[in-house]
Amino acid sequence: MLIGPPAMVLAPILLLALASNAETSARDIDITGVTAIVASGDASAIELTSNETLPFNASVESRRSGWFAPFYSSWFYSDCVSETRMRVEGSTLYIDVAAPSWPELDECKTELRANLKKGASVSIEQPAFQATLEGEFSSVAFKGKAAHVSIEGHVGQVRLDVDALRARLIYEETRQSETVEISGKALDIHLGFDAASFIDYQVTAMASWVDSSRTPIPGARPLVRIKGEMVRATIR
Repeated sequence: MLIGPPAMVLAPILLLALASNAETSARDIDITGVTAIVASGDASAIELTSNETLPFNASVESRRSGWFAPFYSSWFYSDCVSETRMRVEGSTLYIDVAAPSWPELDECKTELRANLKKGASVSIEQPAFQATLEGEFSSVAFKGKAAHVSIEGHVGQVRLDVDALRARLIYEETRQSETVEISGKALDIHLGFDAASFIDYQVTAMASWVDSSRTPIPGARPLVRIKGEMVRATIR
């Protein structure tokens, strides 16, 4: 007579199987005709590229991370599922981030990824976010309470209005038409431009530390304006 495994053995196995499906939730949409992205709502991590050799698509994923992630997901089914919504209206992709409703014992992140056409515009307004951009964009406008931003490639117009901001902007080339405006309370900024460019920059702050290898040229472009209460700026 064969006796099946006891229920107490089956239960953890079932929970682990459910957890493997519950740890992440992802959705993808085609954004071939999109030339602008607008992200709002709760905090998120955003990665954007403009690589025309890859498909133009966008995805949102909720992922639990940290030391207790495997254990916590085995206790609660679908506890890290975001209600984030994405929609395309005309040529604009709108993303409204909604954090999971469960009280969290460990970090549950909402991650957004998109590959856009070159020259797209990007707008993010969230209380806290991490944004990584690589490629060519026409304009970038970020607003929030706290953010960590990395941009590499080329952006025509940059406007960062974040209370506590750490930002790294690297221009692989300039076209003598760029503007970079950064404002907030506590700012840690690193700017890099190609060696052939002339720039006009100004830093206004109650307390500042500026390390620059460039001499500002009035009227030149890129035009850089940094304004905050406490500012640390490196300009290369």
